[in-house]
Amino acid sequence: MTGTSIDALDVAAVRIEGRALDLRADIAAFVTHPLDDLAPRLRACADGHPLTAAAAAALALDLGERHARACRELAQRAGPPDLIALHGQTVFHSPPRSWQLLNPWPVARDLRAVIVYDLRAADLAAGGQGAPITPIADWIIHRAEHESRAIVNLGGFCNITHLPRAGAAEDIRAADVCACNQVLDACARAALDAPYDDGGATALAAEPHPRARDDLRALLDAQRTARRALGSGDEAHAWAQRWSADTPPGPLLAAVCDALARTIAAALDAPDRVLLAGGGVRNRALVRALERHCTASVETTDANNVPPEQREAMSIAVLGALCADRTPITLPRVTGRAEHAPLDGAWILPHAADPMPTTTHPSSAP
Repeated sequence: MTGTSIDALDVAAVRIEGRALDLRADIAAFVTHPLDDLAPRLRACADGHPLTAAAAAALALDLGERHARACRELAQRAGPPDLIALHGQTVFHSPPRSWQLLNPWPVARDLRAVIVYDLRAADLAAGGQGAPITPIADWIIHRAEHESRAIVNLGGFCNITHLPRAGAAEDIRAADVCACNQVLDACARAALDAPYDDGGATALAAEPHPRARDDLRALLDAQRTARRALGSGDEAHAWAQRWSADTPPGPLLAAVCDALARTIAAALDAPDRVLLAGGGVRNRALVRALERHCTASVETTDANNVPPEQREAMSIAVLGALCADRTPITLPRVTGRAEHAPLDGAWILPHAADPMPTTTHPSSAP
């Protein structure tokens, strides 16, 4: 899995037992690889800079080779996988058009396992928004009989999965909320000449700039209330450029954290517990702002034995297993897709392989 923050490639080996919505999952091993020289190329592509066909093909292949290297490393630790689920890098998302850039064939060459990829396309073809894609995995991994939970992903964009107490899969509610690390990191690049505000240290040392906070809050709240999948054009990069020109870095980044926390808190539906995941959990200023503005207990998914940096890769593995069991991975009430959508995912089958794995061995998900 590489998220819209475009900072690293996360790969999880996940043990899957059971089938369909009754499956159980736990992480057997995890590796993360920095994207290094790929990051600026992927970001330029995602930002809409012109790209020749040759450059796009080279970028997809190079990303595929990086996936293959990470999967080989993980297989040495956890053993050969039965199924590999690949998400790819979202470089464009504006339903019904979406592009998860990746050439999966280097992984197929090196791992010789069944591969499922292009996980959003069936939902989009069935009239859905293609996002958020992880709510059914959140339900499988994080639901509880004794309390309601909100799984808050602090990624490039924030999305929330609402899990009612003892709720069934059809009770799940989820939505994209607003730009998150996209705007935080854009401000860090503009104001600090750094890829991000390390640990939120700059924001923690300052008070929020009130006008910047209120201006961003208005923009983010418009995203929250739009009730649609967020993507290309929603990153708030123009806002970051405008306010970073004349605002000191500390007050600017503190304002972003406070505006984000207020917007996310407004999107919650009075859960008993909030579980945070995604790269944003490393920003202490953002987490502290969420603790101030949320009325529920705020923790990370560590509280449910899932390290927050591993949650998305684990979720993609669960979605891959559901695809193999011919279980829809998106929900009509979440994405807006038709009830009867095509089988999710595109498939690569090695020679003599069962087209749909039925074993309970580890499944890898970058």
